[in-house]
Amino acid sequence: MVRLPSLAKSRTRIALAGAMLSAAFLLILALSTRAVVRSMTFADIDEELYTLAAAVGSSFELEGLDESRRDTLRAGLEANAFEFRLANHSAILFKGETPVAASGHLLRTALPGGFDPYRDQPETPYTTIEPYSGQNRTCRFLVTHLGGKAKGSTLVLFRWIGPSLHALRRLDRALAAIVLIGVLGTAAILAFAITRAIRPVEEVTQVAENLQATDLSRRVRATAGGEEFRRLAAVINSLLDRLENAFRAQRRLIADAAHELKTPTAVLMGEAQEARRPGATVEERRQSLETIERAARGLAQEVDGLLLLAQGDAAPPARRETVDLSQIAAEAIAAAQPLGTARGVRCRLEHGREARVSGHRAGLLRVASNLISNAVQYTAAGSEVTVRVGPAPDGQVFLEVCDRGPGVEPENRRRIFERFVRLEPARARNPEGSGLGLAIVEQVVQAHQGRVDVSAREGGGAVFRVLLPKAPEEAAPEEVTDATRSSASA
Repeated sequence: MVRLPSLAKSRTRIALAGAMLSAAFLLILALSTRAVVRSMTFADIDEELYTLAAAVGSSFELEGLDESRRDTLRAGLEANAFEFRLANHSAILFKGETPVAASGHLLRTALPGGFDPYRDQPETPYTTIEPYSGQNRTCRFLVTHLGGKAKGSTLVLFRWIGPSLHALRRLDRALAAIVLIGVLGTAAILAFAITRAIRPVEEVTQVAENLQATDLSRRVRATAGGEEFRRLAAVINSLLDRLENAFRAQRRLIADAAHELKTPTAVLMGEAQEARRPGATVEERRQSLETIERAARGLAQEVDGLLLLAQGDAAPPARRETVDLSQIAAEAIAAAQPLGTARGVRCRLEHGREARVSGHRAGLLRVASNLISNAVQYTAAGSEVTVRVGPAPDGQVFLEVCDRGPGVEPENRRRIFERFVRLEPARARNPEGSGLGLAIVEQVVQAHQGRVDVSAREGGGAVFRVLLPKAPEEAAPEEVTDATRSSASA
């Protein structure tokens, strides 16, 4: 059983549409060709009729008609027909309504009668069936009303056009065959070309159908289809790369979160059980409640950081505004002052010319606050944290936070920006930390098309340096795809 192509498929609909357009075009072309050929064929026949009518009619108009010399008139008709090589024509000469001469092989009688068929005919060629031969042949007629000495006479010329009509019918059949073959051929060619053209799309579809959330390693191969499909394959492969990285990061985030949340959860459970112990004293219960409070506060900070990172990964574009990075740094220093007072750490702000950036204010404040609070937390007690803001080369501005802490080894200077990564000195000094602060910093900075790095400070300590694009003179509102909007809740 032959299986017909499904109309639900685009390739079938396109092939059918192309075949229909081809059929319409070929049909119009065939009809135009037929009309032109028929017109040229009848024009040649009509020209012969006009030529013979002019030649024969002019001689009668000059010499007049003599009824007693009918044979002479017939001879004149035949002579003119032979002279102009129009031997296939027949002619009847009427004087009034009476035939006086006739010539031609289609005439069975010497002088056929009946003027009525020609009475009201115009002097232009027309086609009809001749009644004289008994064969009902289709002829082309021309009726000419004579003047001069033959005034009142009528000359009727006609010619059998059967061979011409037969040739035209053969032309019609040939054109019909050409149209049919052209339509079928066009449909087949279109089907073949479209099948080859959309093969890359089929490959993309097959890859997409076989993709699983647990395995995003497959990629689309752009081996054919031209530049457009190669670009499509590149875009899809880039999308799959981002999806794979996102799923990998999500799995890592879930694993790290589960690991990191185990400790505070265990502390909460243990201290709660200790507080409920029947023999526990009031002081022991108070200490357990304080431990529960600290663990809960750390857990809340960790959950808050996770939410900020998750919201930043999927946040809609946030509107930018022009902000002064020096003012941001001053606000972050003020927020870190209570912690600095408790540890005897002083923060000093150094800034040169105005350093304006275009971005999300709350997100940039979060960056400065995280860096400065970390520096105050990990720097040596009684030391100083220096915060510098100013213009940098290449149309950028910088924010530097310099501390006198333990510093960061070169092999760990990129790891500390990963989520939940906390080096041993940091764990020892601040066990309640979540390891998400620097990850948030990098996320926000990258969303502002900037970068953040860390280096060693001369004399001991670390220098965290943030580079951001400088705001234009007239900063128009624009969109950024980043985590900055989520930082507004910080």
